Amino acid sequence: MEPRTWRLPKRAGGRDERGAEMVEFAFVVVLLIALLYGIISYGLVLAAQSTITQAAADAARSGIVASTSAVTTAEGQAATDVNWMGKGCYEPDVVGSASSAITCKATTEQCPSNANNSCLQVTVTYDYAASPLFPELPGLGVIMPSSISSTNVLQMSTPSS
Repeated sequence: MEPRTWRLPKRAGGRDERGAEMVEFAFVVVLLIALLYGIISYGLVLAAQSTITQAAADAARSGIVASTSAVTTAEGQAATDVNWMGKGCYEPDVVGSASSAITCKATTEQCPSNANNSCLQVTVTYDYAASPLFPELPGLGVIMPSSISSTNVLQMSTPSS
């Protein structure tokens, strides 16, 4: 007695389904690549936000202890911190400063808590929509920010020798 072999019955019409897996894989891989692209893009947005926030904080701290010009020192520090993004740092009050997607502005003002003291306010703004770190896929702009901004205000001090 010969052993039985089990075979699936042929479909009506005798259609061949070879290659169906390749077509299904093509649809799925496109979705997976788009998802990976979105994760990388949004990760870079979060890195840019962290950098902008840190740049404003670092600039304010370096400016309040500067013995010369607090504004110039703060704007220079902010420009140094955002340098990894390759966008430069446009200083709106400086004549001849090249325009960039990132602006670094420092000003002195009266402190809100005590009018007798002066404070240094540093604002770093990145126009992300105009110059993204990573090219965006169509439709991804809906979840991406148009701009990223951070402001830091610290009371000025005079370093003691």
